[in-house]
Amino acid sequence: MAIAYVNGVGNREIVAATTIAAPAANHTTGNLLVVFVGFYSTSVTVSSIGDTAGNTYTKITSIKDSYSTIECWYAKNITGNANNVVTATFSASVTYRGITVDQYSGCDTSAPLDQYNTGTGNDTAPITGNITTTTANEVLVAGVYLLYTKTITAGTNYTLRTLTNPAPSKGASEDRIVSATGTYNATFSLSDSTPWVSIVASFKAVAVAGPAAVGSSMAAKMMAAGVL
Repeated sequence: MAIAYVNGVGNREIVAATTIAAPAANHTTGNLLVVFVGFYSTSVTVSSIGDTAGNTYTKITSIKDSYSTIECWYAKNITGNANNVVTATFSASVTYRGITVDQYSGCDTSAPLDQYNTGTGNDTAPITGNITTTTANEVLVAGVYLLYTKTITAGTNYTLRTLTNPAPSKGASEDRIVSATGTYNATFSLSDSTPWVSIVASFKAVAVAGPAAVGSSMAAKMMAAGVL
């Protein structure tokens, strides 16, 4: 089963609070959710992420500069919910919070995460460090969070997926589906310079059983039935 993008939702809030929730979305059982949370603080952290379906979220990494922080979390092999609301809870009240939630089908349901890296800068071209994938079929998902709102466009070979609010925005997510192992990074393009923080993470596809595995499985079933 090939990896495919399903949908994404985002939100941004200015007034200080200890949570931020994404709009409700239709999430399907067995899929993968990738969440980026950006906020204007270098001391506050995301304490937890949860949703109305009761899924478990795991933090991948975070990166901060002198102003802002971005964190990346994911939930694998999810329980579906037609109106699922994903909420991030912070360690303290914080202003200028943004969240994106993107859903993918076809990802490994037991251990989808492969590689990840981060980047910081102050210009019009956010870029992450390199990752080297270990399996051929993966989706690279990247997030960026800005100090000031700008128009954000996807980097080369990437597709812009979700904004924290309509452009100009303070944050966004993008993705790229690859079919060969290699060394990759993620880039964005901004309408004007601003400090930024970014993360890229790669997720593996569901493993496809080869002919030998299929044959072995068939033989086992036949033996159990007394045919062999």
